[in-house]
Amino acid sequence: MDKSKLYMVEHLVSSIEAKLGWGNGKNWSNGDFETLSEQIFEATKKRLSVTTLKRIWGRAERIANPSAATLNILSQFMGHADWRDFVNSQKSDTDTPAFIQIPWQKILAIIGVLTIGVALLALNWDNDKQPIIKEVTYHKADFEFKSRTIAKGLPNSVVFDYDVSAAADNAKIEIQQSWDTSKRITINRNDSVATCIYRHPGFFNAKLVVNGTIVAAHDVFIPTQGWLGLIERDSIPLYLDNENVERKGELSISSDVLSDYGLDPKLKIPQVSLYQMQDFGAIDTSEFIFSVRLQNTFEKSASGCRRAQVYLIYEGGAIGIPLSNKGCVATLNIMAFGQFIDGKKTDLSAFGVDFSDSVQLQLLSKDGELQIFVNDHLAYQMQVLETPAKIRGISLHFEGTGRVEQVELGNAKNLVYQLSE
Repeated sequence: MDKSKLYMVEHLVSSIEAKLGWGNGKNWSNGDFETLSEQIFEATKKRLSVTTLKRIWGRAERIANPSAATLNILSQFMGHADWRDFVNSQKSDTDTPAFIQIPWQKILAIIGVLTIGVALLALNWDNDKQPIIKEVTYHKADFEFKSRTIAKGLPNSVVFDYDVSAAADNAKIEIQQSWDTSKRITINRNDSVATCIYRHPGFFNAKLVVNGTIVAAHDVFIPTQGWLGLIERDSIPLYLDNENVERKGELSISSDVLSDYGLDPKLKIPQVSLYQMQDFGAIDTSEFIFSVRLQNTFEKSASGCRRAQVYLIYEGGAIGIPLSNKGCVATLNIMAFGQFIDGKKTDLSAFGVDFSDSVQLQLLSKDGELQIFVNDHLAYQMQVLETPAKIRGISLHFEGTGRVEQVELGNAKNLVYQLSE
């Protein structure tokens, strides 16, 4: 790796250390790198293994030349589009230019040319007028942006119909698929249709971007047909057959299912997911009761943490609640209503559980407050959004394997969803 790239990688590492506030990475524990891996996944929906992170930080056999994919993910974690964007953002405008010797005859000639140029400008200058610098101002009403899905199920392609004729001829025009700024495609000003593929279900707010400014947005909803099971991978997830996921009134992704798909959990801990995305009617974040009984069944986890994550997805965001073995609570983080509660700075010990048996998790939203119960004990509470948002989905994630015995969603008036036998 050349010295300039090495310097920028070290600068990226230092920037991440400063963002986390955990001190020098040389002093981090294995649990710290596990937490960072989870935070990166939550922020980018892309996973870097603990081993890869340790190598970047020089805590394991250092990578001689980190891959572009790894550097892109780390840069996206810092809020940049990719590695190139991070490098460009760090370019200093204080670099000292090299001194170039110019013969004095050439200097006199240059001065003479400049003098003539200034004289000609002075003859034609109108003192009553100042130069006009035109700024292009875009208005949302000037653009059209709509979307429609092609099929049912996953993966699903989305067609975007747009009109960007109001943009300048040389404008850079992009469609951003979701909150992730790295998922942008460049489109032509003279075209009117573009397509994107979505590999996960969910509620996405796609954006039309002109020269870095969002000029229009449109909601993209990718529902599931019942429960959808996935085995997460870096590129394309594995979609599980429904009979391998839902049976006898419960949901599960077992080690036998992993074996059927040729995966050996001894070599790499798999991440598995269950999704239920649908229109639940009028129920929203202002008042709801959500409960789930689940168990991480991956007893031989290399990390020893047996993590699980529960998301209640609403229009514009999600509530994310973690669970793990008690010894790993420092690696947990809660995400809700735009807030990120860091387990390193907050006591989340109530979310440490014994997964030798199933665990009951309940979320209760009422009178502007969200209460979170673990096995009927109040674990955490916080304020909810002032503006209610419709609930559109549920997703459950396990480190390794897991099963779900019960899922219910409703409010004081009625039950809108129940996992049935």
